[in-house]
Amino acid sequence: MESDILDNVRALNKGLQDDQNHRYRSWEHCFTYFQQRKGIDENIACLHLAFYLASWGMYRGSSFLLWKDYLIHNEAVRELLSPRYECLWTIDYDNMRENESEIDLLFDLIGRIRNCYEINISHVNGQKKKVNVTDTLVTKILLGTIGCVPAYDNFFISGLRLKNLSFSSLNKKNFWELVEFCQKNSAEFRNAKMEISSSGVDYPIMKIVDMYFWNVGFADYMRKKEEPPQYLQLIPN
Repeated sequence: MESDILDNVRALNKGLQDDQNHRYRSWEHCFTYFQQRKGIDENIACLHLAFYLASWGMYRGSSFLLWKDYLIHNEAVRELLSPRYECLWTIDYDNMRENESEIDLLFDLIGRIRNCYEINISHVNGQKKKVNVTDTLVTKILLGTIGCVPAYDNFFISGLRLKNLSFSSLNKKNFWELVEFCQKNSAEFRNAKMEISSSGVDYPIMKIVDMYFWNVGFADYMRKKEEPPQYLQLIPN
């Protein structure tokens, strides 16, 4: 398992080694800014979050974000920085049990972030519309700010299933299954974290987990297809 985890993380990280301005660095810039927490400028935080999400494919196609400026993230940023969620910034998955209160708090935050957009947005491009904040969007927001969950996009979910982890929609049960997987392979994930973080940015464990499963899913896709459609080439994780 060790070489499987490290090899997949290395494969995805290669782009950053080859290009100092690679779009994957948008996550690094956003995450690093939010880690300050105290004294953060909310408008600058919104700008970092918006650009990171755009780099990672969340402003394309029919996304409601495409029709909004960066300040649409203001309510979500305030929620993320609320003292209520302080423990999530330093969450220790290695020593967590299934009934830990942090899991409940995490899913409370997930629900509140959804509400920041769903409650406050009533019109999109001049049309009355109820927006849908997907698992992909809310987890990418959390990954780019607190770093306490991976981003549940298509390749990541495919990677989960290839490693025999269940997923239909994000819930406490299948998230805990992921946490147990991380605990069983803690040494391997931490070795990968140490190697990737040596470039200067301290990658949280869930970012390493995100890179691993995403690359497992992407590699499987590439084995089945000579080349992904162009729109998929534009979506990192």
